[in-house]
Amino acid sequence: MENLPSILTIEDVMEYFRVSRATVSRAIKAGKLKSYKLGGQRRIKLEWLREYEDLLIESSALKGETV
Repeated sequence: MENLPSILTIEDVMEYFRVSRATVSRAIKAGKLKSYKLGGQRRIKLEWLREYEDLLIESSALKGETV
């Protein structure tokens, strides 16, 4: 998914990280991944996805995990 759209769906995020819907939903509910509702569905701006990815990388580095 090199050319991601500027607005993503939950499914886009699931595919990008290769995780389940539950994992993405937990990140949203925990406030780690920003989102908004549009027509009853969640939307995530690409910049928010990148911020969340950076947070995951930083968190892993702080725990001493290799990136």
